[in-house]
Amino acid sequence: MSRKLEYVIKFLIGATFFVPLIVLPSTYIFPFIVPKIIWFRSLTLLMLGAYILLLSSNWAKYRIKLTSVNVMVGLFFVSFAISTFVGVDWYRSFWDNHERMLGLFTIFHYAAYYFVITSVVKEWNDWKWILRTFLFAGGIVMCIGFIQTYINNDLLLNGGVTSRVSASLGNSIYFSGYGLFLMFVGYLLAIKEKTKKTNLWFWYAVLGGLLGFWGVFGGGTRGALLGLIVGLGVLMISYFFSLKEHKKIRLGILGLIILSVISLGLLFNFRQTDFVRDIPGVGRLVNTQISGGTASTRIMAWGIAVDAWKEKPVFGWGPNNYYYAFNKYYRAEFLEHGWGGTWFDNAHGVVMNTLAVQGGFGILVYLGIYIIAIAMLWREYRKGGIDAHMVSIGSAFLVAHLISLVTVFENPTSYLYFFFFLAFVNQQSTISRIRRTNNDQRSNNKQTGSKQVSNGLLVMVVLVMSLLIYSTDINPDKANRATLDTIRSMQAGENFVEMYNQAVNIPSPHIDDIRNDFARSTTQVIAKLIQSGNTETADMLYVLVAGELQKNIELHPFDIRVHLQLAHLNMSGAQIKQDVSFLLEAERLLEDALSKSQKRQQIQYTLAALKMQINKSDEAINILQDSIDNDPNIGEGWWRMALIYREIGNTDKAKEVLEEAIDAGIVFDEKGKSVVSSIL
Repeated sequence: MSRKLEYVIKFLIGATFFVPLIVLPSTYIFPFIVPKIIWFRSLTLLMLGAYILLLSSNWAKYRIKLTSVNVMVGLFFVSFAISTFVGVDWYRSFWDNHERMLGLFTIFHYAAYYFVITSVVKEWNDWKWILRTFLFAGGIVMCIGFIQTYINNDLLLNGGVTSRVSASLGNSIYFSGYGLFLMFVGYLLAIKEKTKKTNLWFWYAVLGGLLGFWGVFGGGTRGALLGLIVGLGVLMISYFFSLKEHKKIRLGILGLIILSVISLGLLFNFRQTDFVRDIPGVGRLVNTQISGGTASTRIMAWGIAVDAWKEKPVFGWGPNNYYYAFNKYYRAEFLEHGWGGTWFDNAHGVVMNTLAVQGGFGILVYLGIYIIAIAMLWREYRKGGIDAHMVSIGSAFLVAHLISLVTVFENPTSYLYFFFFLAFVNQQSTISRIRRTNNDQRSNNKQTGSKQVSNGLLVMVVLVMSLLIYSTDINPDKANRATLDTIRSMQAGENFVEMYNQAVNIPSPHIDDIRNDFARSTTQVIAKLIQSGNTETADMLYVLVAGELQKNIELHPFDIRVHLQLAHLNMSGAQIKQDVSFLLEAERLLEDALSKSQKRQQIQYTLAALKMQINKSDEAINILQDSIDNDPNIGEGWWRMALIYREIGNTDKAKEVLEEAIDAGIVFDEKGKSVVSSIL
């Protein structure tokens, strides 16, 4: 029975490697994330069920062992859980949203995935076949990216982009990071083959590794490329210290290190030349500016992470709650880089984001995973349990992976290969202990035979796992697809209210996302109905959407996006009902939102315009003056202030405001230029 259960688990492990290939663009909202998470969680629960049965058949053999890496992974989950329930918004931390789906509930599945793999897969022959399967699945992803680059630029919603493809992952950052992992896996499998030239598995590994290497450049992500450079550096240094008895090889490695440093220096020195600029990935990396553009907003986002950590230094704001910290410590300078740079739900860097959302405890545990894993590999190498290749490649990838995440964030695929590789490292770093344990068992004549799994336990496990999969994966899957169908019906002008009611009646922990998506689309419909004079239908929709958004405010009281949505909806309600009380409610919502993000211009501009509607011009002027004081370089605050003065009949003051802005060198956008022209 144990052997059959092992086969089932190993088959399911292999099945998870194909999850990154799942993408259904016409079926889901966020089609690159939702189906991947649904399938991964379902497969992991099946693995967990089989593992529970396996434990009952032979506890001594398959139980989770007390190893340093196991402890660190367990502590990571504990840290995530503590931060979830002491943070700002436990519901968002626990479930996250459709765009990420990496809340505590999903992290539990990744942790279970790790512990099942590292407890069941023990022999190198099994690892070899599993790694080959991972390389095969990943190679398909890389090939899709290759097709997007050279054959069909629009494949899988790639949008005609060829310089930075994403394959089935939906993001070029994810693609490059995945390629980095596959390159190291391919190299490991190739170097571990005893025969080279005539061995097809050797060439299979070489091809897979090369596809991964191309993927780093195909995604064009600077973080992954930097990780590649640092990882290769760690690989050479590790070989230099681990191959002590091979003087000629060490001398060659030293020469290669020197050559690499010189090459990098030349690339940086000539970074402005067309030749260097045109090298995929490399040109972007060596020409990276530490100020200006996205670099400026990212550095400011890191600064906000530090501010957030100072306020909640131990356990942080809670996973996926960086968004709330960003709103509280929002800096007006973000708008200098466009409206798209004013909303961050992640610090765009694993280290800084973890510091903010999991606090000092969380960041120590997270970094400790890498440190302990590498230390355990080197300890096992000194004991003779693993060779120079295993310790060098393992250390190199872990460092490369961490470096690649410094400016980006984890995603479903990166967590997949990260926890898988940790399971592999944990097993490799305890080979000596496993051998000693087996010898002790044989010397003591201990019986390690497997027991028969009871029918009662089998039935109970099947029922529990089936219930979990249905309630936490199948139902959210159905609700997501039903919501997309509702929005499509709305866009087609069909009767969509009944479809929406059916969607929200499907039990889903992501009901808040469903409400927001529906409200966002319906608000546009209401505006069109008002314009066409169909106030009766507009009123019916207003009542429905306002009620749904109010539920979300009660669930997420610090989510200012919902406040903004409901405020705009109430402005529409005032038009429908011809009742100023709706404007007063919108005012209350906007003032509440502004108290939670005091320097956010989007709220200030909207609130100032609303104040003018309810004859509070002095308050509107004060709000806009505050926005100018926060950052006088933003032209919109100036021209909005001038407009208000003109509206209240003080044209001279309006001209004075604009002349002051022009003297200060303020640059206006097209709308601002139009206002300036009309006033001056």
